[in-house]
Amino acid sequence: MKKQIILTLVIALMSVFQGLAQEWLVPDDQKTLTNPSEYNLSNVKKGKDLYMKNCKSCHGDPGKHNGLPLVPAPPDVVSEKMQNNTDGELHYKITKGRGGMPQFEITISDDDRWRLINFIRNFDPSREQLLVDAPPKKAKLLASVNEVEKKVEIFAEVEDANGSFVTLTDAAVKISAKKAFGNLPIGEVLTNADGRAEYKIPETLIGDENGMVNIVVQLDEAYITDNVVLDAAKVGQLKPQPKLIKKEILWSTNENIQTWLLLSYLGAVGAAWAAIAYVVFQIFKIWRLGKE
Repeated sequence: MKKQIILTLVIALMSVFQGLAQEWLVPDDQKTLTNPSEYNLSNVKKGKDLYMKNCKSCHGDPGKHNGLPLVPAPPDVVSEKMQNNTDGELHYKITKGRGGMPQFEITISDDDRWRLINFIRNFDPSREQLLVDAPPKKAKLLASVNEVEKKVEIFAEVEDANGSFVTLTDAAVKISAKKAFGNLPIGEVLTNADGRAEYKIPETLIGDENGMVNIVVQLDEAYITDNVVLDAAKVGQLKPQPKLIKKEILWSTNENIQTWLLLSYLGAVGAAWAAIAYVVFQIFKIWRLGKE
């Protein structure tokens, strides 16, 4: 009897593994989808950030074949198994998921899913590798804030092979608001051919009581440079102040007090004074009776 149970469990497990190992079929209308996200350095970098956050824990580091030992094994992004997929197939699998592969339809936007595919294609032998692991380069970063137009103006340079600083083009510059708990990301902008960029401050950004915001400007980890901190820039909305006295609160000292509460309070106070007066009157009667 025990042997039959064990045999049944083994067969069941084998069928599960076989099912997981079957080819992952993608609908024909999804296979032929083309990537609407341009294959450029900026999108590949964003795709890398998404991969490191959402995919590395299972698929491992690209090219190191150190993914988790799952069944089926998550393929390395540089492997033929991964690269043989069309862009549409990759998009479908990332979107829908299967088995141990989670679906990212809700947690990652459609645009970012396509950027993630751009990162995967960075390891396609038939394409130019845009993102190469290299030591960070020295850079210079300058920034100022235009409070009238509510924008941050940026200029960046990078050290070349000769040790001279030249304009840094097509580099992502991150803009954050410095808060007590850390930096709050508010946006990102790319430098142009002149190494310059402008970032428009969102109208929804909340400052302090006077609309002041401490803005942090920084390059990504590919560059070594000091962050620029623009202190007390008046570019935010005024921080709303909590009102201690508002309409329809129980306790108040102004005309907004609720009528029923005022009458109840006056009634209670009146009853208390009436009780005190009654007691005093009774004491006075006892005193008079004692004198007679």
